[in-house]
Amino acid sequence: SKPIKKTPSKAEQPVVVESEVTKEELQATIEKLNFKLEQTNMQLDQFAHTTSHELQEPLRKIMIFSKILLQKEPKLKTQEVKKYLEKIESSSVRLRKLIEDMLNFARVTNYEKLLIKTDLNEILKCTLFDFELLIEEKKAKVITHKLPEIEAVPFQMSQLFYDIIHNALKFSKVDVAPVIEIASRKLTKKEMNSHANLDDKLSYYEITIQDNGIGFNQKYAEQIFTMFQRLSNGGEYPGTGIGLAICKKVVQNYHGEIFAEGLEDKGAVIHILLPVEQPKKLPDDIPTILKTWV
Repeated sequence: SKPIKKTPSKAEQPVVVESEVTKEELQATIEKLNFKLEQTNMQLDQFAHTTSHELQEPLRKIMIFSKILLQKEPKLKTQEVKKYLEKIESSSVRLRKLIEDMLNFARVTNYEKLLIKTDLNEILKCTLFDFELLIEEKKAKVITHKLPEIEAVPFQMSQLFYDIIHNALKFSKVDVAPVIEIASRKLTKKEMNSHANLDDKLSYYEITIQDNGIGFNQKYAEQIFTMFQRLSNGGEYPGTGIGLAICKKVVQNYHGEIFAEGLEDKGAVIHILLPVEQPKKLPDDIPTILKTWV
């Protein structure tokens, strides 16, 4: 007689696990890890750049005004001493605020928590205060017009203005006093349509920072926003070229756009297009403001 085959019970049957779900989960995990890595790299770039640049100006003012007091104090009138002490105090307060902003930026993982209604006039005022000595040394004239209030992280807006205005002062012509003009205007929907990277559901302002410096050949307009790319001779105008590259990253993360126009020996204009408000948070828990990194 033939042996009877035993049919395995349901409990004994092998369990087949579908691999599709596992692959999708793995892909999602990889994307999130890549996002976190990009976020960390951006943060490191910003910290290194801010430490080596933005914090230096208030510190330089404190050192110079302290030196004046130490060297000339017996000859100074009481009112002059008071003036320098007030400048030292103001610079110290500004330095502390910059450090606090940096630390807050470092501690928060969801950067949307730092988004607030930001008055760009106040950001510009603080930036020009930081450059008080450099503006005086170069006999620069800064013309300012009313700027908008937008939803942003103040620390990042401060960095944006700092880098662009610093370049305008730095790349000035020899024996020609720098003239820098900062203005803004609201873009029409038609104007927005000519910029493919803008979100048509948002309202945008254009901020322009124009100078009468050494300028550049327009064919290099893209190159100036590339990390470590510089158009000038390193000895005459020292630097790394990282500033405008970080500006571009910041603006792109705000669903905006930044570009430059220049003429050699005539000057340059930096155009910054920023929305009034940021899009609402996306459902995957990745902050909207950093979504472009994924």
